[in-house]
Amino acid sequence: MNRRRHGGRVLGFGVVALSLALTACGADGTAMPTADAPVTTATLTTSADSGSINFDPCAALTPPFLAQRRWDARPPQPRIDNAGGSSWKGCAYTASGAYTFRVQTTDTTLIAVREKFPVAMATTVGGRRAMRYEARPDVPGGCTINVEMKSGSLFILVDDPRRAHPRGLSPCDNVTEIAEAVVPLLPEGS
Repeated sequence: MNRRRHGGRVLGFGVVALSLALTACGADGTAMPTADAPVTTATLTTSADSGSINFDPCAALTPPFLAQRRWDARPPQPRIDNAGGSSWKGCAYTASGAYTFRVQTTDTTLIAVREKFPVAMATTVGGRRAMRYEARPDVPGGCTINVEMKSGSLFILVDDPRRAHPRGLSPCDNVTEIAEAVVPLLPEGS
C-alpha cells in the first residue's frame, strides 16, 4: 500500500515536472524567456480566409509597456464589438489619469470612416494613413483615430469627459499620442 502511494507521488511529480519543462519551451522546442523584462512584441496570426496578418492589442500592449506610460490603473478588459456590419476586437484600458481608452482592430476601412465621419481629419501615424475625428461631438471628451491596416484599421478611442489627462492633453491630442506609441507595435505587412 505504501509502495503504491509512493509510486503515485513519483508519477504525479513527473507529470508536474514534465508540464513545467514543456511550458518553458516554445512550440519549436527553444527556451522561452521567463524574466519580467520589458519586452514588447506584437502577437500576430494569419487569417486562413484572407491571408491577412492580424494584430492582438491585448497581447501586444504588455504590462511593462502599459506601466511605463501609466496606462495601467486597472487590468485591460477584452472587448469584442459588432455594429452596422463592422466588428472590433481588442481591449479597453484605464490610465492612471482616470481616463479610459480602447485599442481594437476593426474591419472598418479609412474609406468607410471618411464616409461616416466627413469631418474626420486625415493624418499620418508611424508612416501609415489615419483619420482622426470626434464620433460624437455632442458628447464632450471623446476622440477616435483609425490607422490604416491591410484588413481594415487600428481603432483607438479616448474617453476623457472630465479632461483628466495628467498633462492636460485634449482627447484628440491624447488619442494621437496613444496611436504614436501603439502603431510601431503593428507587425510588418499588417
